[in-house]
Amino acid sequence: MIQIHFILQRADYDGIIDMAGYGIKYWASYMCSEDDGCHFTDPEHGDERESKDFFITPADVEQAIAQLFLKRSLNGYYMSAIDRLVLKGDSSEIGSDIADAIIQQACFGEVIYG
Repeated sequence: MIQIHFILQRADYDGIIDMAGYGIKYWASYMCSEDDGCHFTDPEHGDERESKDFFITPADVEQAIAQLFLKRSLNGYYMSAIDRLVLKGDSSEIGSDIADAIIQQACFGEVIYG
């Protein structure tokens, strides 16, 4: 089993949440950021297409980034930005589309939209 040592800095978390506000609009009907985490609503979640609320913390986002880094399931454009964040602590390449994928991983355990 491969292990990594990755700590998401608060400024990077805040930037990801900010960018996600632009990137998740096609699947999330609600987003509200608080000091201890962020609320999201997926109005048509799952096979039942029923509304479901999610609350994710900075630790959830950190874990989602580590999972995406280890799984390597996204294309090179996404992985380049995730690699830069994990390996260099630089979130400057995390735009709304990559933040969207990170939030999906944190909420759903996988990237299911887009």
